[in-house]
Amino acid sequence: MRPAGEVQVLFALAWLLRRGEAAYEPTSLAFWLEVVAVLLALVTAWASGELVERLGVGVDEGANLDAPSSLSGPAERPRRAVSQQKPSVSSGPASLS
Repeated sequence: MRPAGEVQVLFALAWLLRRGEAAYEPTSLAFWLEVVAVLLALVTAWASGELVERLGVGVDEGANLDAPSSLSGPAERPRRAVSQQKPSVSSGPASLS
């Protein structure tokens, strides 16, 4: 399960525990489930920010403030420069036959 799903499950369990209480006051178990859910959500948000901002994971090359909406159709991707060099062929070990 993804951390976002786990956070939702923790909040759902806390809500179910609150349903039977007067004025939905949390029991100690419900309170601690909510604390764990908030902490897990914060850690997940931080890790996601690290992946996107520092490591560039999942960021489209054409992403910027003036990029067209993803709802307007497929984006035109800039063509990458292709190297004209041919890969070098290394001579492997001599055959034993």
